[in-house]
Amino acid sequence: MKFASKIAMSLTLALSGVSLIAIQPATAKKHEAEAAPQQAAKPGQDYVLTPAVRTAAGEAQAAIKANDLATAVAKLDAAKAAMATDDDKYVVGSLGYDLSIAKQDQTLQNQSIDLMLGSGKVNQRMSQDTIWQLYVNQSQLAYDAGQFRKTEFDIEQALKIENANNTQLYPMLVEAKAKLNKPAEAIAALETGIQKMQATNQAVPESWLKRGVALAYNAKLQPETIKLCQQWIASYPTNDSWRTSLQIYRDFNRTLDGDATLDIFRLMRAVGALSAESEYLLYAQPLYIGYPIEAETVLKEGIQKKVLSATDSTVSKWLSTARLKVAAEKADLAKAVARDSKAATGKDAFTDGTLALGAGDYSLAINLFTIAKSKSGVDNDLTTLRLGMAQALAGQKDAAKTTLATVQGSRAPIAQFWSIYADTHVATPAA
Repeated sequence: MKFASKIAMSLTLALSGVSLIAIQPATAKKHEAEAAPQQAAKPGQDYVLTPAVRTAAGEAQAAIKANDLATAVAKLDAAKAAMATDDDKYVVGSLGYDLSIAKQDQTLQNQSIDLMLGSGKVNQRMSQDTIWQLYVNQSQLAYDAGQFRKTEFDIEQALKIENANNTQLYPMLVEAKAKLNKPAEAIAALETGIQKMQATNQAVPESWLKRGVALAYNAKLQPETIKLCQQWIASYPTNDSWRTSLQIYRDFNRTLDGDATLDIFRLMRAVGALSAESEYLLYAQPLYIGYPIEAETVLKEGIQKKVLSATDSTVSKWLSTARLKVAAEKADLAKAVARDSKAATGKDAFTDGTLALGAGDYSLAINLFTIAKSKSGVDNDLTTLRLGMAQALAGQKDAAKTTLATVQGSRAPIAQFWSIYADTHVATPAA
């Protein structure tokens, strides 16, 4: 995808076709100066030019009007050679801009805009919108020419001017900073652009978020990457966004404990992002002995999707082992609430809640995790996370988000992913 798409420019510059009628020479004949002191230039009206520039510029303007481009080029070169004042630079730049349009000459256009902006006269003689357009046009020319420092400078100057179209500038600024090997600044610029769009209720393009994720991930900026991943799935909750984002999270956190890994796989399954044989096997391996109902469900799903083969020796062994325990687990869960309510600690309620969660009995899981949280002996953040997961899978959006927001420590990022799931998905049917 091309992130920095060209910004359509239709420059209707106030400087286009500068009239030379009111131009005043910078140096007048002595008797003229004595007779009538030269007036200071008036913005938009008078230009203080050296005589040589005044003459050559007038001839260049006439040649442009007559479409005599060869003569216009020669006269413009003569005017450039004679430049001495800021008004000289401004007028020569404006004529050069007109000539660049006639010739379709981007190099000349680039040089001419440089002259105008460098003259120090643009704030006197142009509207702020026109100055903004100049900087934007210049940034595009610089970007196309591979001049990324200039692109960066011009866009940052344009962004200092209030303009309704400023949000369009951030993609190119991000790309320029990326080309200059400034990934942290590129991501900061992208975040600013996103905030500006959100502040005006504009939808952030998915391409912005995907590009930001790629830039941050390749630069190994973990907090920024995860934040952008979460923005991406919250705005565009597709299998692609979920799968990529959760894979990135796992890649950044290769030392996740078993519980965290399972909770990521559970989320991948809930959003339909499980697709590789290795994922199904890594998910099922810690389950088939202790969590048989969930193990059976996961393995059967993998077989149904033709990701796993029922004749594979490992798959066949795990599936048969799990099936031997399914009936006993279901019978045990039927007694769990009564039994665990009387227990001295919440350990059994937590274990049974996890069994119920894997079995797809989310109502029972919610009850058991609630019991576990009311007792000692459990990991509070893990128990709260599992409670929020059960609520999210049951379609209890508001309750899930409230619960998950209280998860702290290393499990907080996983809770944030599950909170986005609660916000963007309907209830998941029981297994």
